[in-house]
Amino acid sequence: MTRSVALLRGINVGPTTRVPMALLRSLFESAGATDVVTVLNSGNVVFSGSVDAAALLARIRAETGVKTHLLVVPGEQLRRIASAFPFAGDESRLVVAFMPSVPSVELPDVAPELISLGEEAVYQSLPDGVSKTKLTPAFWKQFPPETTARNLRTVKKLVALL
Repeated sequence: MTRSVALLRGINVGPTTRVPMALLRSLFESAGATDVVTVLNSGNVVFSGSVDAAALLARIRAETGVKTHLLVVPGEQLRRIASAFPFAGDESRLVVAFMPSVPSVELPDVAPELISLGEEAVYQSLPDGVSKTKLTPAFWKQFPPETTARNLRTVKKLVALL
């Protein structure tokens, strides 16, 4: 059976976006997923089978009041994205932005940060940390609304659970 990872955008980042992981696991199971595991408290779900993302999002909103985006990444794709990471360094400062498809956009010069458009994701090296990135919100508005990022340490944890 196919293992996949669901990435929910922007949950548990403040008091109005709380989604308990036990509830999230339960909602995935009731949507037909099996072997459901959550990673950290930030909307990472590894599961087997398939789910109807639109129906699942509606259930999450109905149960919690939180409006989020959900991106399901098949296991093989997640492995390819992780193995294609082009930068080295502190894994908490290396970031993968996941999205349904990567548009062709002009990359700004944000040195000493590094950014690369991959075939299936956008990769960043943020030597000063995520909170001090030079990339503006306007830059990210060029990407699909489902775009969500994880540091490389988290991505490797997700790959290990596949």
